[in-house]
Amino acid sequence: MMNLFESLIHKINTFYKMLHLTGIRGVLTLRPLPKPLFFILSIIHIFLNKQYIKLKLKGYQHPLFYRYNTSDQGIFYQIFLFDEYSSLNDLQEPKLIIDAGANVGFSSVYFLNKYPNAHVIAVEPDDENFKLCEKNLSFYSERVSLIKSGIWSHQTGLIVCNDKNNESAIQVKECQSGEKADIYAIDIDNLLNNSAFTSVDLLKMDIEGSEAVVFSDKDAKWLTKVRNIVIELHGKECEQQFFEALSTYDYDLSKYGELIICKRLSPKISKLPNKVTIIKK
Repeated sequence: MMNLFESLIHKINTFYKMLHLTGIRGVLTLRPLPKPLFFILSIIHIFLNKQYIKLKLKGYQHPLFYRYNTSDQGIFYQIFLFDEYSSLNDLQEPKLIIDAGANVGFSSVYFLNKYPNAHVIAVEPDDENFKLCEKNLSFYSERVSLIKSGIWSHQTGLIVCNDKNNESAIQVKECQSGEKADIYAIDIDNLLNNSAFTSVDLLKMDIEGSEAVVFSDKDAKWLTKVRNIVIELHGKECEQQFFEALSTYDYDLSKYGELIICKRLSPKISKLPNKVTIIKK
């Protein structure tokens, strides 16, 4: 728990990081504004007929778009300001990255800029998130495959469960008899088979609990083709299924906040436990 002094220092550091990365526009729009200022900004935004706010990031060639006063700001902070994927800095020129649960495309944009030779397959099930993801990734069209679907253990119909108060917490569930599918699921095997690649250098997964289904597949042969995983696990069942699926693999395990990072996956030849590194925020 931070004391008041540490909290103040943290806020000042965050402010300067944001100012350096986004300029004054980011400072004004990425932080919640007082209601009068927010009302004025909303009126201007409506008057200009703008659905999204455009932001330029230092070091990024193309702009980024986001929705004000949504979960987009929190995700932006995690990825671009607090660099939550910094634990992947030692990856050697990944060629294929699968972004499972791409949301509005921030993580894909981050990876595309960090790894200029990589191709990203971005998968997102929600309509509104997908539209914004498509806009953010349009500048990288030749290096991106964008798929409106949900990651599952097998191909099936899925129902999208929206959370109106949290655009980053979109869940899907398998259709039951008599239910109409919103989308059709795709599995990692098919993603890979339909690509021009034979292996996945990085699997980023944040699919709000569906990982319990994905990793429950005992015939998940696609795991042998995955080199590195960064995943957010949602609950005990997800954690159990994930680590059970990886029980026959050797890998370097680290943790950063809510992220679990498994590097250099290979079929297990050692009986030694996997080394765990805790990386604090």
